[in-house]
Amino acid sequence: MQKIILIILASIFLGCAKYQVPNLDITQKRFSVDIDGAIYLLYISKNDGYYFAIFDSFGAPQSSKVLKNGTFKSTKFLPRNSFYDQLFIESLDILQKNLKVKEFILDNKKIRMVEI
Repeated sequence: MQKIILIILASIFLGCAKYQVPNLDITQKRFSVDIDGAIYLLYISKNDGYYFAIFDSFGAPQSSKVLKNGTFKSTKFLPRNSFYDQLFIESLDILQKNLKVKEFILDNKKIRMVEI
C-alpha cells in the first residue's frame, strides 16, 4: 500500500515539473532523431512559446506540445509521455549551445539528434 501511495505522489510531483526556458532567436528548426535505431523527425518553432512536434518514420505524430512559462501542454490528443518532454528539453539545449549533433542517453535509450 505504501508503494502505491509513493508512486502516486511521485507522479503528481514529476508531472508538475517546471523547466527553465531559454530565450532563443529561432523561427523553425528540424532534427533527425535516432532513438535506439528508430528514426523520428522533430520540428521546433517559436512564437509566443516553443512548439514541438515529433513524427515517426511513417509520418505519424508521436507527441505535439507547447512549452510556455516553463510547463508543457499537449496541443493534440496524443498519449502523454514524459520521455518526449525530456527529449524536447535536450533539443533546446542543443539550440542554445548551437550544436549540430548531440548524442546522449535518456531513460536507458541511446539518442542521436542531428539538425537538418
